[in-house]
Amino acid sequence: MHIYGGYWQRNSREVFSCLTEGVARHGWSAALPGYTLAPDASIAAIVAELRLALDWLQEHRTSYNIGGPIIVSGWSAGGHLAALLLDHACVAAGLAISGVYELSPIRDIYLNEKLRLTDDEVRTLSPLRLAQSAKPLDIVFGTRELPALVVSSRELHAKRAALHLPGSLVPAPGHDHFTVLETLRDPNGLLTRCALNLRDSSA
Repeated sequence: MHIYGGYWQRNSREVFSCLTEGVARHGWSAALPGYTLAPDASIAAIVAELRLALDWLQEHRTSYNIGGPIIVSGWSAGGHLAALLLDHACVAAGLAISGVYELSPIRDIYLNEKLRLTDDEVRTLSPLRLAQSAKPLDIVFGTRELPALVVSSRELHAKRAALHLPGSLVPAPGHDHFTVLETLRDPNGLLTRCALNLRDSSA
């Protein structure tokens, strides 16, 4: 299940449907849930919607011939959401791509005009502040990524590594915030290989 990004306030699943091509070539099923965007929904409400999407996916997995483990991936804001959803009962592993894992800096910039983050949301929805799931989580960023997102990725991996939790920190050589997604669309791309490895490690 892949969760698109757009700072929780723009884009749609249709824009990112092409990203399923990589894993589909390996015989996978793929789900791209939509979610209500800010300001019509808070980040907390978005997380709740995606938990319901996972509940639905688990309930209907037989109907859609989903026999293997469910891997949740996400990019940008979706990377943040994927990290939060790792603890869902039906998720076997996660792939967080170019994510935002600490929300407090967002309160000081224009993005918060629609998000309207509260102190409680920053505390309870920042993956870096939360207890960590013991399931595998690969954290990926492009080597030409925004410095703040590189730091956030490294900090989340370091926190998990200090707890001896499974998952790799994976730099994507030469890629920026947007081009890294090409490696998920490519059947032999870096992100597709990460997903395949997560499946094997969690099966």
